[in-house]
Amino acid sequence: MPNQEPDPRRSRQLNREFARQLLPHLVVDRYAAKPARAGQVLARSGERVGKLPLIESGQIDAVLHVGDQGNQVIPVSFMPGELALVSALFSDEPSHVDMVAATDLSVRWIPIADVEQCLIQSPDLLVLAVRFLAQRLREAQSRERGWLERGVQERVLAVLSRVVRDGPAQSDGRLLIAITHDKLAAYCGLSRPKLSQELKRLELAGVLRLHRGAVEILDRSAFTPAG
Repeated sequence: MPNQEPDPRRSRQLNREFARQLLPHLVVDRYAAKPARAGQVLARSGERVGKLPLIESGQIDAVLHVGDQGNQVIPVSFMPGELALVSALFSDEPSHVDMVAATDLSVRWIPIADVEQCLIQSPDLLVLAVRFLAQRLREAQSRERGWLERGVQERVLAVLSRVVRDGPAQSDGRLLIAITHDKLAAYCGLSRPKLSQELKRLELAGVLRLHRGAVEILDRSAFTPAG
């Protein structure tokens, strides 16, 4: 039986639990919630991390450029109730990902020094942070092992499946994804022409419809893994 990829819902659950247990140790009102617009870069790869974003609403994507002529991006999403960049607690190295507002969002920036003090005072909280990072590492290793081996069709389906999974359900089964083809091509690690060719194939198959600056999913089941 082939190895199954780790379920990303597990790390999301651990992240939210870590944030939930962390908050009582902090004076949250000290960190004002700040808005950000979709597409805004919140932190760039190579910058040192001094604060961790606690997401009140919206979604942040952490994107890692891993080659393929510099175009490939492996995204990891953070949702409301999650704390991003937790790994910065255990390293003085600059961040190796870009943090991008995937949607309009509200975020509180928590100083690392404040979080570290909480971990010192609560060993249980420290253990939970390590458990989350270990799970996230397993997911990242699994994703990176398989990604470069995928063909054009597999890459596009993998990225669209992730978006469909995280997108809000509608009664008619449709989902409108506001994303440019250039951005989707970057997410898939493909050139724009290769992406367009695959999207046209999927459009002819009747599972999606192309719009300017958006992709409309007509059949969500086509992007749901079997089994």
